[in-house]
Amino acid sequence: MKIFKIQGIRFLFVGGLNTIVGYGIYAILIFLNINYLLANTISTILGVLHSYLWNRFFTFKSKEKASKEFIKFISVYIVSYLIGMITLYCFKELLHISPYLAGFINLFITTLISWFGHKYFSFKGVE
Repeated sequence: MKIFKIQGIRFLFVGGLNTIVGYGIYAILIFLNINYLLANTISTILGVLHSYLWNRFFTFKSKEKASKEFIKFISVYIVSYLIGMITLYCFKELLHISPYLAGFINLFITTLISWFGHKYFSFKGVE
């Protein structure tokens, strides 16, 4: 498809898939009465693995050494995760937003962090 020739579109597509995977796992764990912070941690770990594979081979089409690149990728997600945990906590505990809505809002924050981090750090100079 022509639309997938644009890197930003590929990133958003992968992000959409990752949102389904990550938020789906988060929502299921909340439904199973798992603490929202633990649910966020588990869904983040699984989402990061899913995201790395799609972003490496589809979004950025990287040919770089995977081990070095993966460390950079994980670094971006650690920063995103920590900021996301803080904002999630603030939304839920300080603003009293439901954990479902707080998790959904948090996706926008972490998506922006991920885009800039991966574009200019993890996969810098690729395509």
